[in-house]
Amino acid sequence: MLKKYLIYTIAILSFLMAVIPNSVKATEDYVITNYNIDMIVNEDNTFDITETIDVYFYYPKHGIYRKIPTLNTVNRLDGTSSKNRAKISDIKVNEKYTISYADGYKEIRIGDANKTLTGSHTYEIKYKYDIGNDPVNGADELYFNLIGNQWDTSISNLTFSITMPKIFDKEKLGFSSGKYGNTDSNVNYYVEDNTIKGQYLGTLSSYEGLTVRLTLYENYFIKKFRIEDIFPVIMIAICIACVIVAYVIWKKYGKDDEVIETVEFYPPEGYNSAEVGYLYKGSASNEAVISLLVYLANKGYLKIEEVEGKDIRAKGLEKDNEFNVIFFNGKSVANQFKLIKLKEYDGENEYEKMFFEGLFESAKTNENNEEYVTSSSLFNKFYKTLNSIKKKLESKSNKNQLFISSASKKIKWILFMIIAIFVLITVVPILQFDVMLIFAIIFPVIGFGVLIGSILDIIKIPKTFAILWGTMFGGIPLIVLLSLALSGIDNYLPMYLVAILTIIVLVFFAKIMPKRTKLATELLGKIRGFRNFLNIAEKEELEKFVNDDPQYFYNILPYTYALGVSDIWMKKFETLAMQAPDWYVGHSTFDTYRFNTFMHNTMKIAQNTMTSVPNSSSSDGFLGSSSGGGSSGGGFSGGGSGGGGGRFVVNRT
Repeated sequence: MLKKYLIYTIAILSFLMAVIPNSVKATEDYVITNYNIDMIVNEDNTFDITETIDVYFYYPKHGIYRKIPTLNTVNRLDGTSSKNRAKISDIKVNEKYTISYADGYKEIRIGDANKTLTGSHTYEIKYKYDIGNDPVNGADELYFNLIGNQWDTSISNLTFSITMPKIFDKEKLGFSSGKYGNTDSNVNYYVEDNTIKGQYLGTLSSYEGLTVRLTLYENYFIKKFRIEDIFPVIMIAICIACVIVAYVIWKKYGKDDEVIETVEFYPPEGYNSAEVGYLYKGSASNEAVISLLVYLANKGYLKIEEVEGKDIRAKGLEKDNEFNVIFFNGKSVANQFKLIKLKEYDGENEYEKMFFEGLFESAKTNENNEEYVTSSSLFNKFYKTLNSIKKKLESKSNKNQLFISSASKKIKWILFMIIAIFVLITVVPILQFDVMLIFAIIFPVIGFGVLIGSILDIIKIPKTFAILWGTMFGGIPLIVLLSLALSGIDNYLPMYLVAILTIIVLVFFAKIMPKRTKLATELLGKIRGFRNFLNIAEKEELEKFVNDDPQYFYNILPYTYALGVSDIWMKKFETLAMQAPDWYVGHSTFDTYRFNTFMHNTMKIAQNTMTSVPNSSSSDGFLGSSSGGGSSGGGFSGGGSGGGGGRFVVNRT
């Protein structure tokens, strides 16, 4: 009787096992009940693959994901390895699908967001897989993960058919299965003509794979032409050509005439310090414009009064009544200044007029009915005047007087070459390596565009900000692109290095392209000669000038700020006895050393306050066959190209 019940029980269990697709249903949302791979290997080492996947959903799901790797690291049992970038094309699916790219995979999302499935469902996926030319020296190989190690469910009834393009040595064929790195085989297969057919004996658990490796004779696969194989050579040739073209353009149109330095003891007549700074550098600088403070004082329009400040140490901006700019960046400033208007500006120079009126725009009146401003009252305000003067100095009319327009117009051709090189070296990651267009192009263009524009003085922003911006929006995305392009493609490294070096050289040519006019070249020779004198003048020589003109030191002083030699110039006069200038108001006995210290601090504070801008927030592989083959193929499970895996599509609420 007991035996009879036992037979019934076994029969019922057998029936349930046959009806229910997989016994692991209690722990899985879905299982794969049948998986057939039909793979046609072509002579050019491309594979036409058809996957037929029968899925059983225990719970309502929208469909499945099929992840196919585009970046492969191929590892062999002999310790050798290689990398390849695969191209996946001609994708066809029997269901609605979308494609995305993530972490070196092409991910096919199969299913309908508005529809759920339960029970059995069949998916058919077709695609062409191209791993490029065979990397093995002395032999060719088929080393492919038929099932990758990334399926998150079990796979039953796994069958495969691999059709080779021509005859091969059966003894060098093998399979491997299981977890990544496993060399065991549980495959039954046979070879008929050039076709390998077989099946996996058992059920693959989650994250177990099946790999085939077949060693072939050299040149079994016919190498095909792929543009990416010769693209680095083409790009290097283009880069060399661009440098040659840029040099020829510069040599013909942009090379300055020889600058002849003359011995000068005074600046060019008729030019104030800001203009001299502009003529010297070829662009307007903050230092040159701010030097007008001393220039206008020398002309009798204002006085600079020394004000004792408190030594307050804190972070940020400290306030002490109206003298609230105590220090910058945590550095204490003991003395400050007050500017007292002596008379209205009555000159004819537009830059001097703008500067003077900007100084006293928010002036107060003291007990003597004099208008005055303090260093702090210029904070976050004067920058508008400063920028207006710089913009006017660099007006088109001034540029045309300083530089030959025909040479300046040639810069656009160099900029075109820079853009062309960048776009060309970015095309490969976009088209071949599945990189998003917005990330590959837009971000670096914005980043490097701002950086190069700042270097060429096309965009007027601080250089430190331009470098930071270029690094964040240009450098980081470019590094990511480089890592993508260089992984598995060794010959791309020289191309990228040459291209980046070429861009740097082209930026240099663009920077030096503007050619000075004849007049500007003559003035530059005089200014250089004058600046050279400021650097090397001896004490005895300076004493003579001071004796002849007691105001000589003060008349020259604003130009030293514009030309960047003020510290050297003032130090030369520390031991000379001089009168205090009429525009300086101190609160102790005058001596040159104290005056120089005060002026050094004054110009430093002026530089900070006059350029300060309000914050925006402020209010203003191999498996041995069970019937043969073994692990002699030299591979292991998951070691080859292809494979990948899949998962179910998560339900949407």
